[in-house]
Amino acid sequence: MPEVAYPFLAHLFSAYMHQDWGTEGKDWPDLVRNYIRDEPSADSAAVAAEVQRLMADFSSDTALAKYVWQVLGCYYDPRPDSGGSSVREWLGRVAEYLRRPAKHAEPGAAADGGA
Repeated sequence: MPEVAYPFLAHLFSAYMHQDWGTEGKDWPDLVRNYIRDEPSADSAAVAAEVQRLMADFSSDTALAKYVWQVLGCYYDPRPDSGGSSVREWLGRVAEYLRRPAKHAEPGAAADGGA
């Protein structure tokens, strides 16, 4: 089960990047900001770690994209918003974005650093 292999990532996709993701935000940074706002900060680090592991587990970009969309159930397609970058590149950006709050946010500070 993919939820067992990547439970935090599966939650991000199912709760924020589902088929009606447009009701949650206008683009992936909005969706990730909502995740950071709503979920415990430790979960953001866990998702980032799972993204890194997922990318290491799939050497083929095609297989990685298929797994993200067909197995993990992500309905968000980043390619139009990111100038056609690969799913791997996008996932790397998502992981980087998720790590930012842990590096820069102090307890009680805004999770997205005011951005």
